Amino acid sequence: MNKINKRNIKIDKIKTEINKLIKREKFFSNLILSFYDSGIAIVDGGNIIFCNEKFTEILGYEKDEIVGKNFLDLIICEEKEIWEKNLTKKTDINFESKFLKKDGSEIFVKVNIKCINYKNFILKFILLNDITNEKLYIQSIKESSERYKVLTETLLDGIIVLDKKGKFIFANNIAANILGFDKGDELIGRSFFDFLIHKEKFEKELKLINEAKSSYFIEHEIIDNRGLRLFIESIGRKIIYMGQEVFLISFRDITDRKIITDNLKKAIEKNKKLLEQTVITLSEVISQKDPYTGNHQKRVAKLSVIVAKEMGFTGGLIEGIKIAGLLHDIGKIYVPTDILSKPGKLTEIEWEFIKQHPELGAKIVKNIEFPWDITEIILQHHERIDGSGYPKKLKGKDILLEAKIISVADSLESMIFHRPYKEKKTLKEALNEIEILSGKFYDPEVVSVTLKIIKKGFDFEDC
Repeated sequence: MNKINKRNIKIDKIKTEINKLIKREKFFSNLILSFYDSGIAIVDGGNIIFCNEKFTEILGYEKDEIVGKNFLDLIICEEKEIWEKNLTKKTDINFESKFLKKDGSEIFVKVNIKCINYKNFILKFILLNDITNEKLYIQSIKESSERYKVLTETLLDGIIVLDKKGKFIFANNIAANILGFDKGDELIGRSFFDFLIHKEKFEKELKLINEAKSSYFIEHEIIDNRGLRLFIESIGRKIIYMGQEVFLISFRDITDRKIITDNLKKAIEKNKKLLEQTVITLSEVISQKDPYTGNHQKRVAKLSVIVAKEMGFTGGLIEGIKIAGLLHDIGKIYVPTDILSKPGKLTEIEWEFIKQHPELGAKIVKNIEFPWDITEIILQHHERIDGSGYPKKLKGKDILLEAKIISVADSLESMIFHRPYKEKKTLKEALNEIEILSGKFYDPEVVSVTLKIIKKGFDFEDC
């Protein structure tokens, strides 16, 4: 009888003995039951002679596909050398390994090999626990941690985590560098309040964050570890970190930006004052020549500003329309005084002189660097939306909204206040005429808003 047959007979005998043992011997049965959550295989000489259902479930095989199979056939190539060594050892071993399932997928398992001496045979009890999900989870945490580390250390912003008292629990290196340290770990346990000049401001910020209301940037002035005074801009939120409620805050050094911005504000403020002085001077020049025109411009500016606000203008746009209103008739400086103050009806030639004032006014202001298109507004304030105005006979959409607003205010004021060359109208008559010409001369929306403002009790006086 050859060796293979002898070996098979031996395996068959062992199988028979084990089956008897499982059925008859209580200690062995209890041993199997104690590991019911684990996959169990009994190996002799490398061959599987027994396995439980959990073992087949883990590897995706039927029991008859595994029993009699060489155990190493279930192992992926890169792990076989380790298994060959471990299966030959005569001591208990614990380690982790990879297996190849029937469907070709790889799984991670925790392995416990126990050596059992049974009737002079050394059997290997191999216990498997599938830890694939745990492995993948741990791997994802590691990858997430690495990504987080890369993110926090490559951002230009400082990232810190503070406890409820403002002490550092975490800080990236950028935060440390901004505060005058080399590494984030140097800040752990310190208080962020120690660096703040206005501590009460940060206390209010933390209160907002704690109430989950903070979603905007707040500036803080700090003194760093080197004694340098800096400005930072921060934004934060409340999070759960290591099982406790904490404050996650991102901040950046805005010192350079702050200096530039402050200098720019000062320059703008200085230029604004120069601009205001220029406008006042120009307005006074026309007032000295023609008091009617000077007061007229102030009244038109007042009404135009209120109409613009009602129509949704804000900030600098309001300032722009105010200046345009104060200067819209500046071109009348070039109109002869005897025409401006002439009593009675003007001749056709005299009207032609008057009608030149938008272009003359535009020429006067074109070289002044206004942050608004004052030149174009002045040029267009006598245009009419049906194209019958002057000097360019522009129509509707080609006329600036600011010019349309000043046009209505200009016409209304001219009707109800005295002019040497025409009789004034009552407010009711003037409003009626403006309303009739709405959609022809004047923009309907501007007319509607203007009428609404006048009916609310607008007063041209005090200008």
